[in-house]
Amino acid sequence: MKKLLLLCGLLAVFACTEEPADSAGGNGGRKARVLGSPTSRLALRGSLSVKLSPETAQAVAAAQAQRPATRSGVATRSGVGGIDAILHEIDAGRFERVVAYNPEWEDVYEETGINRWYTIAFDDEIQLSEVGERLAALPGVAVVEYGIDPRYIRPMSEGPAVPASEGMFSRVGETRAAKAMNDPMLPFQWNYDNPGGGLFPDVAVKPEAGADIDLLDAWQLCTGSEEVIVAVIDEPVQITHPDLRANIWSNPKNSQEHGYNFWDDSPELDWKSVGGDDRNPEYADHGTHVAGVIAAVNNNGRGVCGIAGGRSNSGGVRIMSCQIMGNSTTGGKGNPTVKAFEYAWTNGAIIAQNSWGYNLETADGTKITPEEFEREWKSNYGIMRDAIDTFVRGAGTRNPNSPLQGGLVIFAAGNEGDVYGDVRIYPAAYDPVIAVGAMDWSFRPAYYTDYGPWVDIAAPGGDRYSGKTTRTASDGRTVFYSNAQILSTILCDDAIAYQDGRKDGGMYGYGFMQGTSMACPHVSGVAALGLAYAAQNGKKYTPAEFKALLLSSVYGIDDCFAGSKDGELGPIADMAVYKNKMGGGCIDALKLLFAVKGTPAVYVRTGEPVTVDFARYFGGDRSRVALTAASFVSPGNLGLSSSKAVFDGTKITFDCPEPGTSMLRISAVSGDTEFVREFAVVSRAGLAANGGWL
Repeated sequence: MKKLLLLCGLLAVFACTEEPADSAGGNGGRKARVLGSPTSRLALRGSLSVKLSPETAQAVAAAQAQRPATRSGVATRSGVGGIDAILHEIDAGRFERVVAYNPEWEDVYEETGINRWYTIAFDDEIQLSEVGERLAALPGVAVVEYGIDPRYIRPMSEGPAVPASEGMFSRVGETRAAKAMNDPMLPFQWNYDNPGGGLFPDVAVKPEAGADIDLLDAWQLCTGSEEVIVAVIDEPVQITHPDLRANIWSNPKNSQEHGYNFWDDSPELDWKSVGGDDRNPEYADHGTHVAGVIAAVNNNGRGVCGIAGGRSNSGGVRIMSCQIMGNSTTGGKGNPTVKAFEYAWTNGAIIAQNSWGYNLETADGTKITPEEFEREWKSNYGIMRDAIDTFVRGAGTRNPNSPLQGGLVIFAAGNEGDVYGDVRIYPAAYDPVIAVGAMDWSFRPAYYTDYGPWVDIAAPGGDRYSGKTTRTASDGRTVFYSNAQILSTILCDDAIAYQDGRKDGGMYGYGFMQGTSMACPHVSGVAALGLAYAAQNGKKYTPAEFKALLLSSVYGIDDCFAGSKDGELGPIADMAVYKNKMGGGCIDALKLLFAVKGTPAVYVRTGEPVTVDFARYFGGDRSRVALTAASFVSPGNLGLSSSKAVFDGTKITFDCPEPGTSMLRISAVSGDTEFVREFAVVSRAGLAANGGWL
């Protein structure tokens, strides 16, 4: 039975005062209102955070700067009388800013207010509510926030990784994918280039040509850039993976630093610890799988490809591993998510990739509905919001050469759509965030994906039930093709005693997963590819400008939402419920690169004649501009034998036998001036006859 797994904000209590705060103490006889209470089963014991008023925050900063450091170097008092009286009484072991003082970033922190958050640590046995209520009553304390225990953070994947084996892959002839890069598994990454048809003839939902992110043609323009850094805020990424190693970020000040383990508060990333139990071990594959979608090394003759993985061990975007989840029993304290965001923006990341959320089913089975958590999220302006806002506002701004002067925060929408239907899931539904829903290999929503008008965009996330066959195994169970899920990198560290057979199938280090967790890095990867292309073309964007380009670089999929489909909880009776609730459509890498370049693109359906009138590009129907010649730059890419395009007035008829892309140069004359304009002609199997997407 599927568990209640929800994204949510932090649980907060607000302390409001009707007069300016008195940073020296005293409450003027007024007690602040308390608007919430800690949820004891979920709240992190022995810790809470307070957001101070600007005046009190300045007073604390000045006082702490004058106080001698403790032996451990940790500040334990504020220097403000009323606060310190409580800190002394509870014998607080920490009173420090959540984000470290950093003169290079203080102007951004002042804008977002994240520099006014302080964390307090004390004995686990002390009642959180009592400490929180007393602090809330103090003038100068704006917010008291009870953090959720980090052990409730979970990846947004459905089920464990399925290790790849040679028996899962049929022999294929020479394909477009095989020509694009020499990585042997690329032809089976349908999410990049979906030829549709016949590899899996007995599946319930057949792959549809074009149900992908249109990546192969995008690679003709750009394959990545080492200057673009993506922070994978997730389980640890195996930085030693042979198909990732060349694209792993290194700190310029310390070549041995490739990220940070915020779960254990350690510089050493921990992918070796195994969770679960002896019968059902849980491996930390998730972060490595996500990283592979974004930047597995391309054209290295090994394994799989990444969206922005460069070519031949160079030119790929860089993966920064920010570990917020883990299997070690000693970790899971403090506020790893906020610290991960801080690490990312201060170390040059411009994309924050987040395929995680919160598991809010407690050990005793208590559940909280999405509606309850939406009210909770909206009732406060917590530290998570401030961290997201700070990343969006500040990431990239300290690098004058960055193509993005700010940051993108991208979240998996969640995997409970088949349980709850159209409900908002946070933090993915927070406005500054790009929320990603999941599509299967036939343009239809994955059975599990969360959906609603708050979802911004869709991407391939895999769907096990789309790979359901009509056959049964010897034990009577239905056979499923794991290939309907997303193929990427998984752990391949020999120090781990695997029990899932991953070493035996001839495909060690690769596997299939499904979830909005897998859809999310498709959008992060395409965004990284677009920013790499922007840098290549000397262009720079604000977050709002680039977000607009990204969200409009899609093809529509709503017309495919008809009929029913299978899912874990039984058939989804009417796919029409997803209409207008999966964002603008599926991300299209080629469209984004054309948008960055400013190249007009003409889309035609493969194998069918389509006539396009170019008059609107040359002044309209009443213009006296005359076309004089038209030729394809790369006709072979479209299956054409001649470079000449035949035109009639301003109209050109295209009949392209093969999917692909070629530039089209049209010569024209206006008065006595001759000029040439370039267009991209894109032949796609997934287009409707009128040139629009299915």
